[in-house]
Amino acid sequence: MSSIIRNFDIEAPHDDRRRVGVMRERNEENKHWGYSTNLMLYDDPWKIKKLLTKSDLGNLSRLLLPKKSIEDLVLPVLSVESKREAKTEKGTKITIWDVDTQSMHYLVFKFWVSSRSYVFIDNWTKEFVNRRSLQINDEIGFHWNSYKNQFDFSVLARASSARDQTP
Repeated sequence: MSSIIRNFDIEAPHDDRRRVGVMRERNEENKHWGYSTNLMLYDDPWKIKKLLTKSDLGNLSRLLLPKKSIEDLVLPVLSVESKREAKTEKGTKITIWDVDTQSMHYLVFKFWVSSRSYVFIDNWTKEFVNRRSLQINDEIGFHWNSYKNQFDFSVLARASSARDQTP
């Protein structure tokens, strides 16, 4: 028994070094071919996240969206017509599925020239802020559901408030 343990102790570092070298080679090859064999335990589906600000909850009834995220994740999957409409004054109607409440909503998605950002307007306050009791620093998330051609929405985290911390 002790010889088995002794052999294991002696061989393990050598085997580990070889294994690490092989893994490095595979990782380099994977990078070259544009794929990864690394194990991912969790891929966060909420690619567009936002901590709500006072202006998102105000009387303008609009949610300012991160421009880079929209350009990278949403515009490439929109139809040519929707993409064109989003850049007009009218905007394009977007379907939003509230995952938490299992309810469908419709907002207008458009590029807002004055802020050089993308926004959701029309009923944002009524359909989301008021209905979901959203507050400053609540974290919300969106992701584009390409199978249903709609956004999915969720409240990812609620802001801690003084009333939640009563003794």
